[in-house]
Amino acid sequence: MENAIAIAAILGPIYLVLGLSVLFYVDAWLEMMREWNKNHYLLVVAGWMGMGLGLLVINLYNVWQWNLWLIVTVTGWMAFLKAVFYFLAPGNWSKACFKACANTNWLYFSSLVMIVAGAALSYYVYVA
Repeated sequence: MENAIAIAAILGPIYLVLGLSVLFYVDAWLEMMREWNKNHYLLVVAGWMGMGLGLLVINLYNVWQWNLWLIVTVTGWMAFLKAVFYFLAPGNWSKACFKACANTNWLYFSSLVMIVAGAALSYYVYVA
């Protein structure tokens, strides 16, 4: 449980700030996604970082219990699987995914999910 709290202390504020950034600057995020769609090789760095973060979280806390800390486990696996996708999926698959996700409604929805997850993790780590 201590590992989950330590990871949540990092992930909570990251999710909160990232979610607010997407919410407030959706046009800038759309433009960035368009650039990724043009040149998916820009995601190599994101792939390395995602793989490192994912494996770190998976190895420190990989508990599948239905509670708040499940966000930590799911984050680790999502980061790892996303990085695997970046490295192994053909370029046309990556471009299709970015094209599908590069719309305002999807970004607003994802920003709200990040804000809620970040607020919940931050609350239970820093306040409760």
